Amino acid sequence: MRLSNGQAKPGIGGGICQLANLLHWMVLHSPLTVTQRSTHSFDPFPDNGRVLPWGVGCSIVYNYVDLQFRNDTDQTFQLRVGVGERYLEGEILAEQPPRSSYRVFARNERFLRAGTQHYRRNEIWRTTIDRRTGSPTSTDLIRENVALVKYLPTNTTIHDITPSQLAT
Repeated sequence: MRLSNGQAKPGIGGGICQLANLLHWMVLHSPLTVTQRSTHSFDPFPDNGRVLPWGVGCSIVYNYVDLQFRNDTDQTFQLRVGVGERYLEGEILAEQPPRSSYRVFARNERFLRAGTQHYRRNEIWRTTIDRRTGSPTSTDLIRENVALVKYLPTNTTIHDITPSQLAT
């Protein structure tokens, strides 16, 4: 599926965002630093079968929108990706065992209605955990997301707001 101009439709290039989603998810679980990332402007599908939290995906459009990250550590990393029987697969290899592990999760999930339009809002957080002690060392806000929803949210509370409240 290709997401374009507010619609999900079959087309060439639709899988590149899935690859970017995997790379972003891998980087969030490493000490690498995301420097550029764009999200899709809308949420095309309900959560049925969703594997990752909504809001960690990436939008990639050739020569316009990218996913970029950098290595601020003194260690070398190798990112490996491939196509499994059913899913894209990936791993990060490093010269030494990592000092930390990471847990990425969503908070404050909510659906909003402004007039006849529905929106989804959440926050993506990451907890860094010392692998030696198992203790969290920090929990950081990664991103706040808001997007137009292209389906009718069901089995959830919908909060009515004014269009001007979307920006806050």
